[in-house]
Amino acid sequence: MEIKNVFNMKNMNKILKKIKFPVLSGIVLFVLISCERHDFLDENLITGEVGAQAYWEIESSAITAGSKMSFFAQYYTTEADIDHSEVWYNITETLEKNVSCPWVTTFTYSYSSTTSEEKRISQKIEEYPHSAAIWSDSLRAYTLKSNFPVSGTLSPFSWQKPEQFDESRMKSYFGDGFMQHFKDSLYTLMQYADFKNMYMGMGLLEDFKAYTDSTFDANSDSYIYHFPKDGAGETPVPGEIKNMFEGITFAQLIENSASGYYEVEYKRTYYLEAILRVYNVHGIYGTTTLKKIDIN
Repeated sequence: MEIKNVFNMKNMNKILKKIKFPVLSGIVLFVLISCERHDFLDENLITGEVGAQAYWEIESSAITAGSKMSFFAQYYTTEADIDHSEVWYNITETLEKNVSCPWVTTFTYSYSSTTSEEKRISQKIEEYPHSAAIWSDSLRAYTLKSNFPVSGTLSPFSWQKPEQFDESRMKSYFGDGFMQHFKDSLYTLMQYADFKNMYMGMGLLEDFKAYTDSTFDANSDSYIYHFPKDGAGETPVPGEIKNMFEGITFAQLIENSASGYYEVEYKRTYYLEAILRVYNVHGIYGTTTLKKIDIN
């Protein structure tokens, strides 16, 4: 057995000697091809002038519309001289909408939506001239203390749980077809108990006996109330109940009789994302980190 192993090893060495050179040649060829096709240094080398290094802190992450935001900045350069700085920001609008029907009891029926959209792209808001006098030996950088304005037209707006329903506002904030769609979708989900609670609560019927039937449920040892059964044993919504629902207005559907207000909310808010640019005399600029600021 030992002689066999030695024989096998000798044969293996001979085989390896024969294939070593082709394998190494293939590896070298692959490396050469790879370098020729993917010269990462040549493809990704960034050349040209480097902008100033800049850092800033703002007074707060929220601001009142119509006021000014104070900030403190530091910057320096190893290239061309600094020329000036600029604050840039965009404006994003957020809309929150909520509507619910308080009359249903077997389920919760509500509509909720939150959307955000950039209403103004980033643009220059304020410019600050550079001065050699603001150099700080201790910080080894130029320092800038200043502020930038926020328009008073960006104040938040809300229409929440009003005591008086306004159909024109409803159409303006939610769209022309929203109220009918809300009503139609609600109807398809309502059950006997929901219709009864709604019609009795709205004072549309004094009692619901004419539209009530019951079936004994052995599992719960109680009666289950429902609409009268038809010939097929189903319990469809009676025609009178359906016709009565068609006469109910959207305002009635969202009116909360217990609290005295309507279950609708619309809120519009804004936020901005600000950045400081520091330009040198050649027009090359460096930037700070982005700051998100909510507008109150």
